Amino acid sequence: MELKTEVLIVGGGATGVGIARDLSLRGIPSLLIERGDFTSGASGRNHGLLHSGGRYAVSDPEAARECFVENRILKRIAPHCVEETGGLFISLPEDGLEFRDLFLQSCKKVDIPATLLSREEALNLEPSLHPHLLSAVEVPDGSVDSFSIVVENARDAERHGTRFLLHTEVTSLQVDQGKVRQVAAKDLLQGEEYSIEANYFINATGAWANQILNLAGLRLDMALSKGSMLITNGRVTQRVINRCRRPSDGDILVPNGPVSILGTTSVRSEQLDNFEVTPREVSLLIGEISRMVPVIKETRLIRAYAGIRPLVLPEEKEDDRAISRGFALIDHEKRGGVKNLITATGGKLITYRLMAEKTCDLLCQKMGIQVSCSTHLKPLPGTGKLFELKERLKKISPSLADGGEVICECEIVRREELEESLKKGNLRDLQDILHRTRLAKGTCQGGFCVYRLLGLLHDLRMAKGDSNSILKGFLEERWKGIRPILWGIPLKEEELIESIYKGIFNL
Repeated sequence: MELKTEVLIVGGGATGVGIARDLSLRGIPSLLIERGDFTSGASGRNHGLLHSGGRYAVSDPEAARECFVENRILKRIAPHCVEETGGLFISLPEDGLEFRDLFLQSCKKVDIPATLLSREEALNLEPSLHPHLLSAVEVPDGSVDSFSIVVENARDAERHGTRFLLHTEVTSLQVDQGKVRQVAAKDLLQGEEYSIEANYFINATGAWANQILNLAGLRLDMALSKGSMLITNGRVTQRVINRCRRPSDGDILVPNGPVSILGTTSVRSEQLDNFEVTPREVSLLIGEISRMVPVIKETRLIRAYAGIRPLVLPEEKEDDRAISRGFALIDHEKRGGVKNLITATGGKLITYRLMAEKTCDLLCQKMGIQVSCSTHLKPLPGTGKLFELKERLKKISPSLADGGEVICECEIVRREELEESLKKGNLRDLQDILHRTRLAKGTCQGGFCVYRLLGLLHDLRMAKGDSNSILKGFLEERWKGIRPILWGIPLKEEELIESIYKGIFNL
């Protein structure tokens, strides 16, 4: 099939989808292709921190300032996707107070609100903190639902004319006389092939940027850093807890909805798709974070996962944590001689909107037009629909009394809202559905709800392929995140899940 558009965007993470929305609000037609579903890469594999900028105040002031500005913008345009938890940077006896004092000075320089708290004040706010901590600094950290914010951006972009091709992979780029003339792509589920013509091309594939650039004979110097994280079965603290020291492994705990996320590691990786969380990383994260919050050692874990950070290398650095977390915007007319190709990579989830704005500004400059960005002013369409778990819990009893069916008890996902989500779009894969709901993200990790989802798909005649094969594929993928944390209660629960699926479903 032959397609034409003004701008072709490759990559369906936060950056790519943010660019699509920005262009659509400026009235510039675009088509976005993504080889998986939205958030298949790093945008769906992070610790969900709504940065105050504090983590970079000492090491990377520019990135810190960007984070704080975007923090305030996201609270305004997407309040339904963020939670203003607040955050604490705590100093333990072995940390001393020298870095804390530098941290306070650095926050002041980049205008990040930071309030010094005594040990007693910190423990009153968070009783589970280590009782011998020296002090704490309060900052405006929070948490963000990365899946919701990406999908809401995509919906708004589509509403304003953007087209999306999901599960579609770029197979070749045709470069002629210093321009990308044509892109060949293939639908990975149906096998349909596309020939796409566009006047401008944006590479927003994050860690996969060089896979696209190589097709045009280009390359970008990048370091790929694997960050591993663990999920607890409940919310351990109400605020984000950071270790007040130089950036290191295992120095942050983020409350995200009904769970908490322990992070993170930084390990140089050459693998983009086939990587795993190792037992050493699990032990390291538990050991380090339990120094801040001792109860972590006794807390049940429900999943381990990892994401690959694309870190752009301005120069060779031995420590990946010394590389800037700021984003890189590359005009390949100046760097490679390809006039209509732009790469946007690096950065943080929280700076996705700013990355998109700067990318679209550059594109407009190349197009010779002047159209201002408005994404910092216009709220995302779901604003006002607050899906707090407490509010959902209040509704569960009336819904059952009315005959309403709950598909997922962990996250209180009802059958009627699931059916509504299914009717909204052409969801072509089981993960597409899970990305658009809270289904399978709770404490059972899909063990007691995914088979109900498949039953619903069968009833609605929407199941594509053999349901048992789809179920088996889900369980195999789920196992990758469960295996690294199997001991104690999780091990017993996994044996129960195994017996259920072997006994009832004959898997």
